[in-house]
Amino acid sequence: MNQNRRLSTNTIVGTIEHGPRGPILRDDDGVRWRLGFADGQVPDGLAGRVNVRGRIVEIDRIDVDYLVGET
Repeated sequence: MNQNRRLSTNTIVGTIEHGPRGPILRDDDGVRWRLGFADGQVPDGLAGRVNVRGRIVEIDRIDVDYLVGET
């Protein structure tokens, strides 16, 4: 069966943690998301509280469109 699925963009605020396969975003509810970047490169100095805008592509993974640190 071929179903059309619309991938919506979500914005999630959380804290960056470092995992064995790359950065992990932990939101305020304790949910953890693996972060995927289009070019495969993790930005330098990625740490602390951030806002992430992206598409949820798996139950535990977000493809990042935009990421900015909180001040």
